[in-house]
Amino acid sequence: MLRSIMMMVGLVMFAGCPSDGVSPKQACEDTASAECERVYACLTPQEIMQKMLPESEAACVTALQANRGCAAQTTKNACTGNAKYDASEAAKCSDQVSGLACSQVRDPFFDIKTEAPACANICKTGT
Repeated sequence: MLRSIMMMVGLVMFAGCPSDGVSPKQACEDTASAECERVYACLTPQEIMQKMLPESEAACVTALQANRGCAAQTTKNACTGNAKYDASEAAKCSDQVSGLACSQVRDPFFDIKTEAPACANICKTGT
């Protein structure tokens, strides 16, 4: 599960000042909160300890937000290359993560791009 969370960390990078959706900073913070909420709602305390996750949901949120650099997220630093931040996809990503079923979160092959497909579309090229 820790690997899945860390994979989410790498996959869900945000940037931008949107006009229709959420800011990169807010999207980053919202998605971290949603991920941690789902993990702590779906796993037992023993599983959380076995996976060496933070002791509480709040500590998980703090760690993910720090790891992702949410506080510094902007349109200039979140997407790489020619990719552009899509605020509406960022908002959808957070919503989709919030709606994940425990069976999805517990899946050892969990892939955020599959389970919350908007998360794969936050940074778009050619738009």
